[in-house]
Amino acid sequence: MVSDYPMVSLEKASLSYKNTPVLKDITFQLKAGKSLAIIGSSGSGKTSLAKLICKEVHPTSGEVENSFRTIFVSQQDHFSEIAGLGSTYYSKRYEFHDYENPMTVPEFLQQLFKRLGREDLTIEDLELLDTFKIRYLLDRNLMQLSNGERKRLQLIGAILEQPELLIMDQPFTGLDVQARAQLAELLEKLTIQGLSFVLICGKSEIPDFVENVLVLKEGQITFQGSPQHIGTQEYSGSIINTEVKVDTLLSRDTEQFETIIKMKHVNVQMKGKPILVDINWEVKQGECWALLGHNGAGKSTLLSMVTADNPQGYTNDLILFDLKRGSGESIWDIKNRIGFLSPELHLYFMRGNGVLSSVPGISSDAKPYSTLSCTDVIISGYRDEIGTASPVTPHQRTIAHSWLELVNLTKLADTLFLNASLGEQRVILLLRALVKAPALLILDEPCQGMDADQIQYFKSLLDHICTSRHITMVYVSHHKNEIPDSVQKVLVLEKGKVIENGSRTDN
Repeated sequence: MVSDYPMVSLEKASLSYKNTPVLKDITFQLKAGKSLAIIGSSGSGKTSLAKLICKEVHPTSGEVENSFRTIFVSQQDHFSEIAGLGSTYYSKRYEFHDYENPMTVPEFLQQLFKRLGREDLTIEDLELLDTFKIRYLLDRNLMQLSNGERKRLQLIGAILEQPELLIMDQPFTGLDVQARAQLAELLEKLTIQGLSFVLICGKSEIPDFVENVLVLKEGQITFQGSPQHIGTQEYSGSIINTEVKVDTLLSRDTEQFETIIKMKHVNVQMKGKPILVDINWEVKQGECWALLGHNGAGKSTLLSMVTADNPQGYTNDLILFDLKRGSGESIWDIKNRIGFLSPELHLYFMRGNGVLSSVPGISSDAKPYSTLSCTDVIISGYRDEIGTASPVTPHQRTIAHSWLELVNLTKLADTLFLNASLGEQRVILLLRALVKAPALLILDEPCQGMDADQIQYFKSLLDHICTSRHITMVYVSHHKNEIPDSVQKVLVLEKGKVIENGSRTDN
């Protein structure tokens, strides 16, 4: 029988960081076997509240009680560090050398079993691999996994720790529609067994079994009750500054090409196994495409061919910006024409211990690896630097600050990137992709971590850029409502093969 006594109790709990209020007078209770969703705009304090609950941080005032075994699953995983590749370059995941032995998925699981003292577990009998439908990953190494595959493996690791309370920060991020439904079903089954959940997610992602929700705004609870009664309280306001003109920021003439991408019978293999099979795809100047497919369908690998991160581009019939791949252009010639954003790229700006909360550095053992400010990160887009930034010119700094002004984030100009909320970090990385007015925008799940206002605004911003400036775009998303209206063509992959190539029909 499930106990009626509170397993978590917060009474007027407040949290400050360097005299800056983060959370104020938070009061609620969570009983055993029950679950709670925490929602709110980016930077509202959701992750900080989760860290209070699991006692990773201590309240500045008030009381926090939690006597149950609690596991916190952060939005960002640590697989790069676990695999011993925390400081490698981004394209490393697409390069494979006989003398290298990166950690495999089975090796990761075996290490996990040993750390947990779970001698009763074997990989062959691990049903969670089938539940999450990732048993096929047993022949992969950690650095070969897609964003969605990493997320599912991360969740398996958390469940194996046998928590009584599982706190999950954006657990549905990076999962396709089917995988999100499967995860919600699994979580519901676990609640029946007595496990409690705290889920940080969007309003539309709250699973049906969750009976209570907290809405946070600027560190305070603005609503507490049933998800059905939230109404429109979650989001308000706009992030656009109408006094800043986008056309001014994109005043540089974009290069003109006839063909941006052309693939003819492209094939990519990984250790002898096909990842992309007979891909034929052509993108003309000014076209906007959605690249769709389930987790593991091959989308990231396809994009790696375009961004020159995958060396197998040289052995295929591939044209980029009117030039056949390998005809004399350098990797940096290609990258200079592309503005790029992806969840995996985000990880490379979170190296070392990184920052996993909306108020990073708040725990005493945090050791940020990077010293880049948000302005530095935006400017790094000019030279496609990842995790570093060369000395900047006054003009570049002015342009970067204008982009921040456009999205009302000038407060972050001199703030460490690691000290921004995860939603704000994703906005900064989008500005990094836009700052050089590229001929091609490649945006892989760009709205992850953004709130509803930010998503709506950036859809409009991208529509304006693509239609008025004739910038070509490839947009990847598992959420059709996040795809901008300017996207009129669709390429759909399934198990590395093209199953749809043509006009968009859902808008």
